[in-house]
Amino acid sequence: MALSKYDSTRGTTNLARIARAILGPCTDVLRDVLTKEITPPNLKKELNKYPNKYRISKHQKQVVKNGDYSKFDISLLYMFLRNLGSIPEHKNKWGTDPDPYDKSVSANIERIKNLRNEWGHFTDLSLSDSDFEQHWKIIFQTVKDLEGYLGATTVYQDALNNLKTCCMDPNSIQAYIKKLLWVEQLVTDLTDLKEDVKQIKKTIEPSSLTVSVSRKIDFDYGHTANKPKEGK
Repeated sequence: MALSKYDSTRGTTNLARIARAILGPCTDVLRDVLTKEITPPNLKKELNKYPNKYRISKHQKQVVKNGDYSKFDISLLYMFLRNLGSIPEHKNKWGTDPDPYDKSVSANIERIKNLRNEWGHFTDLSLSDSDFEQHWKIIFQTVKDLEGYLGATTVYQDALNNLKTCCMDPNSIQAYIKKLLWVEQLVTDLTDLKEDVKQIKKTIEPSSLTVSVSRKIDFDYGHTANKPKEGK
């Protein structure tokens, strides 16, 4: 398969920086907000007290029971931040886009959730410089506002500043893509092989059974036919 569409360019690097920002500082700042609102032990108590209140998978329940917020993804963080704690919902209500100038905590939580959903379904592999700057500005301001709410250091803002300019090795990116495509091809080949084996079994086993039964019938019939009749 040609890798030209996956070649590293300034546009693909821009997109990679956005992805790293969302999965890194944006997610981590939400974890800190959740920690401020409710401790892991109290969250487990809440889940045990109201087991049917939160629509989460078995895997997510296990993640919650382990009590490690560093394992929570944005969807899980958003759900608990929305339904637990004392954070009032923004003017447009939870689950809807906040006003662009709304700097409330819930509005910024909503923005990060929307960022994850938007970029999680992004189909273009490249991002222009102007679009990158526009989205980066929103991401940075959102993280800055939430760090202001936490009253902590600027650790996540500093991380974003580093991500915006740090070196991203194109050779490493291409090597990863080649490896990924190679593994996917192995999986495909293995799946095809398993299907071929199944089809062979379906073809051979009934035929073998028919042959075995036919031979037994022929043997029994021939043995009976050639057997001398009593009294003759």
